[in-house]
Amino acid sequence: MSEKHLPALIALALLLIAWCLPVRSARAAPEEPLSSLVVYCVYPSIASARGDFAGVTAQLPRLKRLGINVIWLMPVTPIGQAVGGHPAFGSPYAVHDYYGLNPRYGTPGDLKRLVATAHRLRMRVLLDEVLNHTAWDNALLTAHPEFYVHGDGNPRNPGSVVQAFNFGDVAQLDYGNHALWEYMNSMLANWVREYHVDGFRFDTADDPGGPKRMIPAEFWQRVGDFLHAAKPDIILLGECETPDLALKPFQIDYGWNLFGALKAASNGGDAADVVAAWSRQTDSFPKGMLHLSIQDNWDTPRDIAAFGGPAGAMAAAVFNFTINGVPLVYNGMEIGNAAGGVNPHAPIPWDKGTPGFPAFYEQLIALRANAALRQGSLRWLTNSTPRQVLTYTRREGDSQFLVVINLSKTAAIGRISLPDGPSWVDVTPGATPRPTGARVDPARYQLGPGGFAVYRRTVRAIPVYQ
Repeated sequence: MSEKHLPALIALALLLIAWCLPVRSARAAPEEPLSSLVVYCVYPSIASARGDFAGVTAQLPRLKRLGINVIWLMPVTPIGQAVGGHPAFGSPYAVHDYYGLNPRYGTPGDLKRLVATAHRLRMRVLLDEVLNHTAWDNALLTAHPEFYVHGDGNPRNPGSVVQAFNFGDVAQLDYGNHALWEYMNSMLANWVREYHVDGFRFDTADDPGGPKRMIPAEFWQRVGDFLHAAKPDIILLGECETPDLALKPFQIDYGWNLFGALKAASNGGDAADVVAAWSRQTDSFPKGMLHLSIQDNWDTPRDIAAFGGPAGAMAAAVFNFTINGVPLVYNGMEIGNAAGGVNPHAPIPWDKGTPGFPAFYEQLIALRANAALRQGSLRWLTNSTPRQVLTYTRREGDSQFLVVINLSKTAAIGRISLPDGPSWVDVTPGATPRPTGARVDPARYQLGPGGFAVYRRTVRAIPVYQ
């Protein structure tokens, strides 16, 4: 057997293993399209007073009522400790053992109960996986030093392993070694088989970008083939924004550029840059690729700070839940949590949120359930204050929504070039309800800083004659 055939033979063997995996189990219904997902990211350490799996499980009925249908658990593996002069920062992304559970979170039975409870509620569960690097006390460093990048080029020397990027607490894995590919596939299959999870979120999937990427596209494509063979309806979310990984294997990636434009426009920038970022994201990726709509996560300050206050955070949420994509709720966003900065370890003060946020999110997520906002066409509309205000429609069949958002910190008064048709009904989340059936004319808007309005109407579809 020649060496050049080895990768293909390994891939074939892995696929055969995948086909044999006993992964079928009672689970959330797979019928709904991925565009219908509303993802809730949970850091178990801060999500409850317990700080464990049981604390997350207790919240699942509340999250189901809120309209969440996917739970993304941040890494559940044991956290690496300082060793051999290498620091530790308490980051869940410093993996001590790929097969283990953080003892603070509970037992394997506790995680299985969490997943089973989510499935009974018809919710899916994603695990956060860190494949780029490990903690310095991970057993792989001594058992398989050849799995790592070495400064001296000696793959058997644990002492020459290099750190990942500028992160002193983690060691860089080497995906030039195809045996590492097999290890990672087997590890991922174990989580599917043992815990019946519905998919994975993969950390730093394209870091760094460009030709120096540490995890090659071929590896990700093999992972996708392997996991889809084991579980055809598996969800693969990649922390990346790279066209060559779109649908190969990730069905969902990150809308980082759109997030950056939205944040900048909320802090004195130009709202027209949001439209440009959306256009680049749409034009550069294959049809059917979905992007995670972000405004708060482990790597950012809380959205109330990032978007200039409660009004700015609400305006960003209206955008992220009415634009095409998959909205992300980072734990605590739904109450207006302002505790903690980047990489937060501060427990969420569930009884001390920002007034108005719980009702706002209940209405906003309920609005998102409409097919026009999940998968309808999007059309940008011209308005008279384009540096401040975003205006667009979403339509599916007879249902059409109009969204008007003032991203700026000053009042906006202007007009929209609206298509003709039936009059609109105001369905703005969090607003004082208007009388049932009240009609409005949204062609003129007058919005305060961070103000927004959402309207809906029924438009008779024009029949197509053959």
